Amino acid sequence: MAVDGPFFRQPQVVTMMWMLIIVLGMCGGRAMGWTYHFSTETMNWTMAREWCWINNHTDMVVIQNQEENNYLRNVLPDKTGSPYYWIGIKKINGTWTWVGTNGTWVGNYSWAPNEPNNKLGEECVEMYVNKGNSENNGKWNDDKCSNLKYSLCYRDQCNQTSCKGQGRCLETINNFTCVYEPGFEGHGCQTAKGCDPLCLPDGFVNCSAVNFAVNSTCRLSCEKGSLLLGSPEVSCSTDRVWTGVWGDDIWSRIWVWSGQRPVCASYQPVLMVATAGWMLTMSCCICCCFNHRKRKKHAQLREPDEGVTSSNKTGDN
Repeated sequence: MAVDGPFFRQPQVVTMMWMLIIVLGMCGGRAMGWTYHFSTETMNWTMAREWCWINNHTDMVVIQNQEENNYLRNVLPDKTGSPYYWIGIKKINGTWTWVGTNGTWVGNYSWAPNEPNNKLGEECVEMYVNKGNSENNGKWNDDKCSNLKYSLCYRDQCNQTSCKGQGRCLETINNFTCVYEPGFEGHGCQTAKGCDPLCLPDGFVNCSAVNFAVNSTCRLSCEKGSLLLGSPEVSCSTDRVWTGVWGDDIWSRIWVWSGQRPVCASYQPVLMVATAGWMLTMSCCICCCFNHRKRKKHAQLREPDEGVTSSNKTGDN
């Protein structure tokens, strides 16, 4: 597929490029996976790879499995004879190796009959796309890297934002998938799994996410006349567990729910308990004070009697 660049500047070629991108890359309105691009002029294998780079493609086509090989065979423009398409596999140190990835996948049905024949100097690979030849269509042939063929490239779609920073992006035909990180799901790992719904009878829950998503926080408060027993702020951790903090400073102890959650308690029972405690305390104080004064008064009444008795005894003597 040609693009506007040093090699090709024909408007009809640019139109062909976009048509192929639409055919190969679209997937029901979803994000595209790998897209495939080919030149309309021939070049040697080295120039074919450079053509991919010059035109902002990732590299020469790297075929991952037989399914992708068959897909390319079916969608690439048909050729009735040589030249065909250079692909990104080359013999390196005696091993057929995919450039850019160092992969060594070669399927059981990849090679055309009697290929590779391993003739001297045949260290690059072309793919036959000849729908009139069912025996060789989609098969590979080793050939001299200096021969002229069409360049076949791919452009990947994974980038740093493909999985919203929450997963690992894997390219697939016409699409990509994300390997989820803990606490996330969805095509692009964009949906955070949430904690269990949070409710507070006789109170209010104000959350940063309506679905109680991972990493969201909630502020808890009670209606007038009620007292909050528990942490006033909780957050949903990546393991989908509500956590809270006791106290108002950063040194407070982290609290993980394992039993009763925060509740709103009415002030009336608390006031009744406090009032009862106060009355009991006051009653004890009054009783203690009354007994103390009574003992003190009794002691004062006994002191004069003791003095008179002592004086009488002295006079008699």
